[in-house]
Amino acid sequence: MTGPSAEPSPPFIHTLPLTLTGRGEPLHASLALAAAPLDWLDANHKRFLHPDEAALVTDRLHARRRHGLLVGRYAAKHALAGLHPGIDPRALAVRPGVLEQPVVFGEGVRNLGISLSHAGPVALAVAFPEGCPMGIDVERVRADAVPLLVSQSPEAERRLAACLDGPEAERQMRLWCLKEALSKALRCGLTVPLELLAVASIKPDPAGLSAEFANFAQYRGLSVVGGDLAAALVLPKTVGLEPADWAAWRAALATAAALEARP
Repeated sequence: MTGPSAEPSPPFIHTLPLTLTGRGEPLHASLALAAAPLDWLDANHKRFLHPDEAALVTDRLHARRRHGLLVGRYAAKHALAGLHPGIDPRALAVRPGVLEQPVVFGEGVRNLGISLSHAGPVALAVAFPEGCPMGIDVERVRADAVPLLVSQSPEAERRLAACLDGPEAERQMRLWCLKEALSKALRCGLTVPLELLAVASIKPDPAGLSAEFANFAQYRGLSVVGGDLAAALVLPKTVGLEPADWAAWRAALATAAALEARP
């Protein structure tokens, strides 16, 4: 005789309104970090998916891809709700554009961009005004990824990595996250030669690392690490992120990593 099935573990979600400073009117963005098991997402996806998104979730979709799709949309809807709290998340759809970039569709939202990334059961999303393009990336720090990451880095980046603190896997993954986040801000993805996305300089900050790029001087990157998760946010160089926001982002990332590390 079998007992009742266990309830799916509840998700972790942290939404952070971003205070952006720069030229002109104040800008507002919203960052969301989610960590959710697949069984919870499968059981609750109708609560946050638009019908067009729900149609993508089929039994033929591999579990790993379904997990990434669901946790990414879950984070995206929370990021969007940070800017439009009165909108039902099921009224908004995040669909791929012609360049496979995520695009927001729905009544009541205009000139709104979204960038999202997932690493297994963890996802990051940032919602922003289209006039202030951003890109985000999150990756699991893995020692077995080091040879590939090093082989895809120019010599100048290898020298940068050698000057950073932390294990080599962490240093290399931070640089990779910065490049992938830049590719999302540019809406080209990793379809261009990686040399074009090269990191030119990087310097410590009390809450993380600040980076500039060799070929896109109009952007800067912010890198944080929490546990075994590395993440990066890329935004225009003329726009600043408040230090308190940056520190809160790192703390939330560490919490998500700790939850995933529990047996």
